[in-house]
This record gives sequence, structure tokens and C-alpha cells, in this order.
Amino acid sequence: MYRQEEPIRREQCVLFVDDEISVLEGLRLALHQAKFHKLFAASAAEGLEILSSTHVDIVVADEQMPTMTGSEFLYNVHRLYPGIIRLVLSGQASKERVIEAINSGQIQRFLTKPVDSETLLDVLNQYLSQIRLHQTKRALLVRSETLGRWEWDILDGTFTWNAGFERIMHFAPKCPNRDIHQFFGTVFPEDRQVLEDSIHNCKNTGQFQEFSHRISLPDGSERWITQVLDVFRDQDRTWKMIGIMRDDTDHKEKETLLAERMFILEQTMEKTVEALARMTEIRDPYTAGHQARVARLSREIGKILGLAPERLLGLEIAAKLHDIGKISIPSQILTKPGRLSEPELAMIRQHPLTGFQIIHDIPFCSPVSDIVLQHHERIDGSGYPNGLKKNEIMLEARIIAVADVFEAMSSFRPYRTGLGRDVALGELISYKGKTFDPEVVEAFEELLSMNPEIVQDNVI
Repeated sequence: MYRQEEPIRREQCVLFVDDEISVLEGLRLALHQAKFHKLFAASAAEGLEILSSTHVDIVVADEQMPTMTGSEFLYNVHRLYPGIIRLVLSGQASKERVIEAINSGQIQRFLTKPVDSETLLDVLNQYLSQIRLHQTKRALLVRSETLGRWEWDILDGTFTWNAGFERIMHFAPKCPNRDIHQFFGTVFPEDRQVLEDSIHNCKNTGQFQEFSHRISLPDGSERWITQVLDVFRDQDRTWKMIGIMRDDTDHKEKETLLAERMFILEQTMEKTVEALARMTEIRDPYTAGHQARVARLSREIGKILGLAPERLLGLEIAAKLHDIGKISIPSQILTKPGRLSEPELAMIRQHPLTGFQIIHDIPFCSPVSDIVLQHHERIDGSGYPNGLKKNEIMLEARIIAVADVFEAMSSFRPYRTGLGRDVALGELISYKGKTFDPEVVEAFEELLSMNPEIVQDNVI
């Protein structure tokens, strides 16, 4: 089903579907101060009718509804509008059916009834925050389509350009122009030397050039333009130069297009990682600091194994986010003392996939989401969610597996005391080459021998 593309900036919206009018009225009162638009439907059919004409970000449905259950309704939502986040409110009687729906991807999360308004609002705000991050990414991609592009065939002196060049440079050609300097006639006189030097350096050396300059508009105002130049050679003859440009005035930056793009992505990545990591620790305060400690250990193990800097960065990010999928698991399961039931274990084993789904659209510089997905795989195939073996598992995921198990075993949890460094290390050694990569375990042993303080309290 097709709906017109939604605008980047609009009020976020949550639809609640429940056949009990009193429940809907209770939600309306409890969430009246929430900073998002709220819609209510008293049946699955009414909910689908609303979705056909209204942009909705999240749907929350009661499981026990006549004619169509909540999970059946959300299956249809997933089929028609796959971008909508789908949550279900379920009692114990229908828990197994809901877990099956989660495992098949129809539902992102279920909340056990009755749910208090504070918990519900916290969950909704977490998902709405993720949606805003995704929209920011899309906005950056849209902006990238506004670049100007020009080509100079140096052998015959001809120029071609796109509409973006005309818009950025305020260039309206009246006749063919064979002079490269006249081609950039709007460039500030004080900046023309920068432009000319960059063009000639690119032409004569064949080297990539990056620079910024100002242009003067007809009304006397000025704008900053960033350009990137590259040149193509036919054997020893230089024959074509290509320029990519953008208007940088709004950012007031004189950095190159490539440097600016990297800066934006790095800042976005850093803030995104911090926000997502905080979400996990707010959900399960007993693991506060766990992801940071695993990240520190993983990075140091990666150094010993000789990972390149860009892979070390991706490893560290993935380790900081490896448990983000646990936001979909009720806190009473995360902190439950004693043995978990099979349905509860099934939910726990779902968190790598949920983590992958949450972050896979974020434009990290390395496959962070795949690392998160694989961090509970084991080299003998006994791990989850896909039962991968040996080199089918990314090295970064094998590193996090070792750091994660060591940190979890040696630290305090509400359902047990910390087992200590020696016990945790002994567990890794006993399963070295069985479930854990032997080279990773040996690198970890080397790390502890070189820097034993790295696992002491308050160090990480």
C-alpha cells in the first residue's frame, strides 16, 4: 500500500488500539502531557482505517481483542506499513503466542499487562528517539542530492555542469564559454588565486584537491563554497577534470567537503552511541557501566590482535552497544533470580537480533550492527541467534564474546554475587578452542599479564 512520503519534520504520533473504551480513556488521561500526538482506536478495523490516512510512528495494541488479536493486527500493520514500530500489550495467558510473533519479526516488543503509564511512556519515548535519529540520517542523504557538479574536458576546452552548479554558483550561461576563469566569474576576486592554484595543481599533478572560496551574488551578498576536484588521465595525457561542490554558508565552515562530511558523521555517531548506551543502562541499571567495561577490554584485545584503527573504532562502538537489544526485554526477566523458563530464554536470545534491527540503519564507518548481531555466537555453533561457527563469526564479535563473558561473570548482578577475576578467567580458558576463539582468549590472557589493573574496580 502506498502513502505519500512524509515530511522530515512533523509531530510524532502513536496509535493505541484496544476494544475496551475504559482502557483507551485511561491511556488518554495518563498520557495527556506526553509530547507526541495520540490517536485511539476501539478495534483493529478502526486502527487500520486510521493508518490508511494518517502518518503513525508507533502502534500499541492489546492482544486480547475480538475478531482479530493484537498480534494478528500487528502482522497486518507490518505487512502494509513495515516502517511502523509495533508493540503489544499482553497478559500471561497469551505470552507464548506473542513471543512467537516477536521471533517472526511481526512485533518489536511486548509489555505485560497491566503496565503503568510511566513505564509505557519511557518505552515510547525510547522508540520515538530512535525514529528521530533515522529521520536525521535521511535528511543528510537528501541534502547530499543538492551538490553541484561540473566537468572540464581539458583537451577540447568544453565544460558541462548540472543544475546544482548553476544554483550554487548563480551561473546562467548565455553562450558557450571556453575560459575556465570566466566559468567561475562569480568567485570573489580575493579568492580567485585559491581557485586557480587548485585547478592548475590538480591538472598538472593529477592530485585530488580540496578547497573553499567565496562567491559574490548579484545583490552584493557572499556565500562560502566548498569544492573537491579530481582529474582523469589517458596514459600520460590529462584529459578531464571533475569538480563537486556544495554551498557551505549555513555551516560557516571552510573545511573540504570530505572533511565536513566525516566531521558530521563522527559527531552523529558519537552522540548516537552515547544515547543508545544510556538507553540500555536506564533499562537495566544493574549493568550500568557493563557495556563501557566490555568496550575497554575489547579495544585492548583488538590492539594486541593487530586490528587497524578503523576496525578498532568499530569494535569499540559495537561493544558499547552490544546489549542495546535488551531494551525489548522486561526488567523482571533481566533481573530475575534463579533459572529462566524457556519462553524467557527465548526472549533473552532475541536481544542480538533486536539490537541489530535498532542500529542497522545508522551509518557507522564499519559493520557495527553485524558485530552486535553475532556477539553471542560461539565457534562450535552452540551460540545464537544463527548458530554460526568459527570464521563465519566476525573477529570483532569473537572478541566481544570473550570480554562480555569475563565482565559479566566477574561483576555483581542482582541475582548473584560477582564470581571474581580468577573464576571468570578460568571459565574462558576451560572453553578456549571450544566455544571461544583460542587466539582471542590468549590475547586476553596476554592483556591481563601486561596490564592486570585493567579489570580492577573503577578503572574502566
